[in-house]
Amino acid sequence: MFVMDTWQYFMHRYMHQNKFLYRHVHSQHHRLVVPYAIGALYNHPLEGLLLDTIGGAIAFLTSGMTARTSVFFFSFATVKTVDDHCGLWLPGNIFHIFFQNNTAYHDIHHQLPGTKYNYSQPFFSIWDKILGTHMPYTLVKRPEGGFEARLVKD
Repeated sequence: MFVMDTWQYFMHRYMHQNKFLYRHVHSQHHRLVVPYAIGALYNHPLEGLLLDTIGGAIAFLTSGMTARTSVFFFSFATVKTVDDHCGLWLPGNIFHIFFQNNTAYHDIHHQLPGTKYNYSQPFFSIWDKILGTHMPYTLVKRPEGGFEARLVKD
């Protein structure tokens, strides 16, 4: 998880900071201002190769996990990523209980003021906190039902 998170954080952040990569590659994913579940995997093929395939290969090779373990690990990572983009804060969601990097956390990243924050994915938010790219948020109950993730104002 640490290896995958490290690779994903730095590649994801680089894709935001490099104007060419953002404009021609990563912006495809950010066309989803309001993320939805299947949109988690809506990205440019080069982004899929750089973030997911190479990052997954590095995590697999450095961890020494077996092929069987990798099936479970990468399935879990995919389901977690889809959940992070689903836009729903469901009561009792195990991902929200165990991970600070969750639906609301990533929803902030997809909002216009948040595109330079909350790069961490798919598991932990440690790199954002260490490197100053963590954007705190609050969940606000909506009158029509549900919750909305809002940036915390300083």
